[in-house]
Amino acid sequence: MLIENHELTMSHVGLGNLNEYALLLLFGNAHSHHLTDGTGFRPDQMADHQGLILYPAYFMTHLKVPSDKPLDQYRLWDEVSVGVDISRFGETILESDYLFGPKGAVSSDKSEWDRGRFPSMKANSLIVVGVTQTEGSTRKVSAPKAECIAELSKLAKPPHALMRSKKIRTDAFGMKPGNLKTADPVSYRVPVDQDAAPGHAMVFAKFSKIMDAAEFEWMTRRSKPGFPVSIARHLFLLERETYYYGNCFADEELDIYMTGHIEECDPDFHGESLGMISVAKISYQIEVYMKRNHTLLAISKVDKLLAVPTSSQDHIPDYKRVIRSL
Repeated sequence: MLIENHELTMSHVGLGNLNEYALLLLFGNAHSHHLTDGTGFRPDQMADHQGLILYPAYFMTHLKVPSDKPLDQYRLWDEVSVGVDISRFGETILESDYLFGPKGAVSSDKSEWDRGRFPSMKANSLIVVGVTQTEGSTRKVSAPKAECIAELSKLAKPPHALMRSKKIRTDAFGMKPGNLKTADPVSYRVPVDQDAAPGHAMVFAKFSKIMDAAEFEWMTRRSKPGFPVSIARHLFLLERETYYYGNCFADEELDIYMTGHIEECDPDFHGESLGMISVAKISYQIEVYMKRNHTLLAISKVDKLLAVPTSSQDHIPDYKRVIRSL
């Protein structure tokens, strides 16, 4: 178990509030620190017996956010805590558990974690040799030297996510097409020195940003007559389960497909707060492919809530009109 305390600074949230991308990076950062905690090695010094530098590459993340406590309630300069607990199966497979909340809210006893009040995540990763653009993006699994990795609790059986990852790759999430569907993919080119550091593969958290960019493109430009662009600030993540099958480097072009549905919900779906009005629940499956060779890179099942502040309720008729026309 490792708990890290942070102040949310401009490096995390810019001039805004917490978002999914920033939270994933906070979780990933704590994960890397936990792996080498107490060893005297930095995370980028974890090596195998050949001296190759290793990296914990996620193959599954499953993030959940309480509907009555959206991520944007955490603001610039807030003090927060990030908890992570990692277990190990064999030499190279990891299972991790995370909780995020106000400073002091994350207990050192995981049995006391309140996932109904705070954002939480479960994840699995493989310890792989770090790749550079000159070597390609293929994952090569390798075991770290004992002195380079912290003592972790052992799993008695393989993580469930191993088999689920294979099933998802074959059958996806089994989501039937609804009133959200891309007839043609949304294209995205990975910006140089923005989504990926020079010479390095893209960090896992960027997939959520790319998926959100495709979601916005579809909802405001691909759907007819199209949602008002104000929808971007009224969508709140409830859950994202993602499986990663590959990665890419800067300047790669991606194709993104999505299918699912949006349906109106009760005004109090988010809870008892009178400051918000729930409008609709959105559920969709989204897939990211390498355009040049049609390789599947990642696939997610996403649930979001469309809700507006009471002060902005004049947007609601516009949203409902578009939903009912789909």
